[in-house]
Amino acid sequence: MDDSQEHNLGALVTQWYKKNGRQNLPWRKSVTPYKVWISEMMLQQTQVVTAQSYYRKFLKKYPSLSSMKMATEDDILSLWSGLGYYRRASFIYQAKEKIFLDFNGRFPATYDELITLPGIGRSTAGAILSIAYQKPFPILDANVKRVIARLFLKKDFKEGLFWNLSAQCLDEDDPYSYQQGIMDIGATLCTPKAPLCPECPLNKNCLAFKKNDFRLPSTKKPIKKDVYLEFSLYKDGPRYFLAQTEALGFWKKLWMPPVKIVNKFNATNKHALSHRHIHFRFKQITNLPTDMKGKWFSKKDLANIALPKPISDKLLQDG
Repeated sequence: MDDSQEHNLGALVTQWYKKNGRQNLPWRKSVTPYKVWISEMMLQQTQVVTAQSYYRKFLKKYPSLSSMKMATEDDILSLWSGLGYYRRASFIYQAKEKIFLDFNGRFPATYDELITLPGIGRSTAGAILSIAYQKPFPILDANVKRVIARLFLKKDFKEGLFWNLSAQCLDEDDPYSYQQGIMDIGATLCTPKAPLCPECPLNKNCLAFKKNDFRLPSTKKPIKKDVYLEFSLYKDGPRYFLAQTEALGFWKKLWMPPVKIVNKFNATNKHALSHRHIHFRFKQITNLPTDMKGKWFSKKDLANIALPKPISDKLLQDG
């Protein structure tokens, strides 16, 4: 595929997006760098259908960067409760603090500035620059990787090569529409299984389609570790005693009943994380030790704090 064909690919993607793209997604309306940033952080490791309600809730509380200036990390984590991968919320807080400290509250507009912000890597920076600032920078999220792998029939994921191919395919005349389009093609047409090739605007240029070979570069699936947790449930009427801990290695800065890692037991309660299978149980305890660190929360309070999903489910259902 020569340079002129690659340039044409970008225009094909742009044209397709303008006619067929998911233009009604909430983060594609009234675009600002701040809104693109929040949406891109949420869309890391989260499907579009799930992210939409969280995005709307977040923007309702913090519609702009300036409105988030005084937000605490707990405030941001509470809006993330149930979404998972909570480090993303902590990164938003840390980046917000850096923006007001180092950039006088101005959202960065250059690549070199953006990648200094916690949680923003090359692909997220590229998305912000292309979508919010109309600057042609490549991205390489999971959907784009899949399109490139099939388009150029690459069986091994070599990061440098994929970045170069992503950059070569860009439509520099309309980077906004191109980036939205290439992500939409990956999400809706060039799916991992049973891709909808007849509907794809790139099928005439796609080597995978021509050779009927849709295999993707192999990736190593993480080996998940089984972790067994016992939560001590302290109640005082309608109130619950909750604490924060970093001892688990996950769910940092989230509120939960005091917890300890225990030996394997037969568990009916299970929860999957990216690298762990969590097995857990609750133990009702009457007397709270005087030296226990934590706070009491009413059921009403639970809506305003960040809780792991299995804890939220348990406490909200508990009588």
